[in-house]
Amino acid sequence: LPPDAIVRIVLTAIYTAQREIVLTMPYFVPDEILLTALITAAGRGVDVTLVVPEKIDSLLVRYAGRAFQADLHESGVRVLHYQQGLLHTKSITIDRQISLFGSLNLDPRSLYLNFEITLAVYDGDFTGRLRELQQSYIDQSSQLDLESWRRRSPLSRLLENAARLMSPLI
Repeated sequence: LPPDAIVRIVLTAIYTAQREIVLTMPYFVPDEILLTALITAAGRGVDVTLVVPEKIDSLLVRYAGRAFQADLHESGVRVLHYQQGLLHTKSITIDRQISLFGSLNLDPRSLYLNFEITLAVYDGDFTGRLRELQQSYIDQSSQLDLESWRRRSPLSRLLENAARLMSPLI
């Protein structure tokens, strides 16, 4: 397989979605290609939901991930913060028919450097069960409030922007 095979699989899944994409990730620090794919999907009418934990065990990843959330939200992606601790499920479902499930986080290290294992399943029954799990996370999450986010402190803005600059190294 080519070194970027998992990136190709994730992007293909996102670009083929017609109705719904649900992503649950503990670490979400997208590169520009992935960010563009999700924004494009939302722009063409796909219901895109990203569930990330409210509390992340890495400050750098937390600030870098938050730096991208407003861009996603403003483009129509529903960004949810899981409230029940660290969310460790790494899953993507597409149109309730396709699942990607495994150890892959959507951050540069996971996508390009680490040896991750991800199972691609083309089965409506499996994906339906995974989608039920994702829904339980959605039900325990709060939506990003853009007005509150815009009122965050100047220090938070500075840390997010600095972390975003370093995101390719995370």
